[in-house]
Amino acid sequence: MYTIIDNCTGCTACEKRCPTSAIHGVKKEMFYIDAELCIDCGACGVVCPDDAILDSYGRLCEQIKGADRPKAFVELEKCTGCVYCVNSCPFDVITMEVAPPVLQGLGGISERIAVVETKRCTGCTVCELDCPYDAIHIWKQSDPRAKLTEQRTKELWAGGLELASPPEKAA
Repeated sequence: MYTIIDNCTGCTACEKRCPTSAIHGVKKEMFYIDAELCIDCGACGVVCPDDAILDSYGRLCEQIKGADRPKAFVELEKCTGCVYCVNSCPFDVITMEVAPPVLQGLGGISERIAVVETKRCTGCTVCELDCPYDAIHIWKQSDPRAKLTEQRTKELWAGGLELASPPEKAA
């Protein structure tokens, strides 16, 4: 479980970011984390301006600027439309959308795939942990894997990519 230490100034940033409402307190006073509700996601630690949150190993969490914070990235070719991520997302930032035509019907890909509203995503890891197909990942936005996934996603939506194994066409 994550812990808030006495550096806390009660700014409320962590409370607003927590996907399970595990953080409580009075503004401008020290906050605390409810161990029963904390899921060890780290969403609180990346927004703390006071260096007041310790991770589950007792290490101080580093505040990360908005553009580098972890977010959910979907590998469209692995998404089967199972909706596990949609159902588990505590912020309702994942929806099922019509898959790009090049993916529909490919290896179990359904008509719909997961799409993340990245501006509202906290990178809490719940969706990643619930995905049985390893199709959704939490990466810092500056991570090369995130950049590659974003580029591939744009190309698939634009229809500009050919797949190694194109979907079979009905005869």
